[in-house]
Amino acid sequence: MPPIVLYTPRDLVKKASTQALYPAPTQGIEPPPSEKRVLVGRDHAYIYQPQDCVLSSVLLDAASTPVTRFPIQEPGNTFVYNGDRNLLALALGHPVVAQSFNIYYLHWDYNSTHCVQLKSHANYFITAALRGCSIFVAGDPASPTVYHLNANEVGADWDDKAAAQEEKIQTMNSRFESTNQALGVSMEGMASATMKDYMPDMLNDAGLAKLRQKHGVDGRKWYHVKANAFRSFWKVDQDELLQFGTVFGVREQRKWAFYFQQRTRHDYEYKSWMSGRPRYAEWTVSCRKFWPA
Repeated sequence: MPPIVLYTPRDLVKKASTQALYPAPTQGIEPPPSEKRVLVGRDHAYIYQPQDCVLSSVLLDAASTPVTRFPIQEPGNTFVYNGDRNLLALALGHPVVAQSFNIYYLHWDYNSTHCVQLKSHANYFITAALRGCSIFVAGDPASPTVYHLNANEVGADWDDKAAAQEEKIQTMNSRFESTNQALGVSMEGMASATMKDYMPDMLNDAGLAKLRQKHGVDGRKWYHVKANAFRSFWKVDQDELLQFGTVFGVREQRKWAFYFQQRTRHDYEYKSWMSGRPRYAEWTVSCRKFWPA
């Protein structure tokens, strides 16, 4: 299947309301040059020029995209999402074709802050898939500054996971404020997307239990059967549920708007060989605008 055509930025928002959106950089893409700004204490931030963050991209349907054509995966990770249902992959750095469009891509790294002030080089923005990082947006809607923060080392060896998660969030909040102040960006109208927004069901046992029940994973109850006829406890086992986040932005009428997706992957295996393909993975999603509020 050829890449999906986006006629306007609004088309991406419409698709993201029902289908999971996954940023998939081409293997070998390196971060662009950046300015390293030293902040309070040992903290520092990497600041990019907007034109250096622009990549050519296409939108692919993961279910019909063979891995030999474009592997849908994170850099450095051998796991691929090719074949997943209800997943759209933004193939970043893809060779230019008729369906290509330019997009800002903000890189990231562990225990660091990365930011860029968007201009008009592209009408789309995305950053890496989120599993605990915080994204902040601040400034003028015509040219906002976007921040991707990671605090992986904070609370890594704590027994109290809830306290560790809260400490990570507060650490990233503090680092954002230091960076934003150093750059002189207005805090008015600032908004963020944190792990509590895009992966709330993965942060504690109660949330995970609720997620399992929602997807009919608890096979002890016969009524945990979804509308999908394949999802019954006597046909399916070895379920795995994972929840991640995606933050993307679109530029319309010279102003930017940002959204976050809460997306859940349900991977499972058929017990019977008669089903044909042994393993399946399907995504469910919710999408919400968070900036401007």
